[in-house]
Amino acid sequence: MARIAFLGLGRMGVLMAGRLLTAGHDLTVWNRTAAKAEPLAWQGARVAADPAGAVDGAQFVITMLADGDAVDEVIFGTGAGAAKLAAGATVVEMSTSGPEAVRNLRAKMPEGTTLVDAPVKGTLPQAEGGTLDIYVGGTEAEFAAVREVLSVLGNPVRVGETGAGASLKLVVNAITATVPVLIGEAMALADGMGVDAGTAWDALAGSAVGGMARRMREQTADDGQPITFSLSLAAKDLRLALEAGAAAEGVIAAARRELGAAEQAGLGERDFSAVVTHLRQRD
Repeated sequence: MARIAFLGLGRMGVLMAGRLLTAGHDLTVWNRTAAKAEPLAWQGARVAADPAGAVDGAQFVITMLADGDAVDEVIFGTGAGAAKLAAGATVVEMSTSGPEAVRNLRAKMPEGTTLVDAPVKGTLPQAEGGTLDIYVGGTEAEFAAVREVLSVLGNPVRVGETGAGASLKLVVNAITATVPVLIGEAMALADGMGVDAGTAWDALAGSAVGGMARRMREQTADDGQPITFSLSLAAKDLRLALEAGAAAEGVIAAARRELGAAEQAGLGERDFSAVVTHLRQRD
């Protein structure tokens, strides 16, 4: 079994770390809010006081944080983990950071260590069940080294060299984060024309965006449902897509503006389905 450090215990991270622990790996965890590590401590994980203590001696360091800046701070910031990385250690960057951030992080790695990008597609059920799609960017040898560990979390596929995984994740999330905005505008259109909301939802469920429409309907109908993908993270991912080269005046840019407006309205920590209600209530 591998010795692994897991940095970042958000909604996804805590489930992924739990799977590694259940699989028998030697796991040390760290999170900025220490209380989030408690369930894993009860299961036998060591809890480090800081990133440096977590990565000390680890073969693999998995980061599941908000973005590339957060990873940079945790690995390379004052008192952070880089100085304690063991010779031969691999940082597996599983956040949605964007290709430029990933390549910059890799370039800063201490001699004798490396970094691969391995962002995931899926939400809480997939993280819990170990069925995430994992897009790995790195050499063939690096992929071979991380494949067994990543297989505990889902289906790892090498998609190219460093940054390729991060790039593909932005392509996927450009659709994932944009379609709810389109659904919200369609429902606002239905409201404005006097179409019964239930009838409109039923029709959208049978359309080309049926799966997402059904998900949006369920989430907006029950605020008590788990947050699968926060609105603020969806907005961040579209910002990264625009920075990576998406058209500044295209559909992605328009969706980013709408998600940003919803975030400014205080919905950032809600599920990203909240943009549908936001658009339907907009004057």
